[in-house]
Amino acid sequence: MLLSKKLGQNIRKIRELRNFTQQYMAENLQMTQGNYARLENEEIQMTEARLEKIATVLGCDAATIIEFTPEIFFSQKYRADKQEPVIQLQISPELKRLYEDKIRTLETTIQELKTELRRLKGTDEEIADEDPIEAETENHV
Repeated sequence: MLLSKKLGQNIRKIRELRNFTQQYMAENLQMTQGNYARLENEEIQMTEARLEKIATVLGCDAATIIEFTPEIFFSQKYRADKQEPVIQLQISPELKRLYEDKIRTLETTIQELKTELRRLKGTDEEIADEDPIEAETENHV
C-alpha cells in the first residue's frame, strides 16, 4: 500500500485536534516520544501495522488519516461517496476559542489589506472576495 506523503502531517493535525501530546501518543504506542516525533516528521517509514495502531489511539481508522481534510472533522454531514456519517472529533472549548480568535484576526487582516489595496489603486471600488490563486488557475485551464 502506497501511503500518503502527507501522512505525518495528517497524524499531527488529528493528534492536535484531539488535544493529545506526542508523549501521550508515544506511551500508547509503546515507543519513545522522540521516535514518535520522527514518525510525524516522516523521518522513519510508516508501516501499515503502525498506522493502524496510531489510528486506534486517535479514535479513527487508517483511511481517515490518509484522506484527512479539516472538513471531515468539523462537519456532521454525510460523505457524498458513501452514506455513512463523517467522523467528528470533539475539541476543547479552549482550542475552539483559540481557533475562533485566529479566524477573527485573519478576517480583520483581510479587511485591512483590502482597504490598503483600494488606497493603492486609488479607487473606492469593492475588492472581490474570490481567491486570486483559484481565479488564475481557472483562467489557465
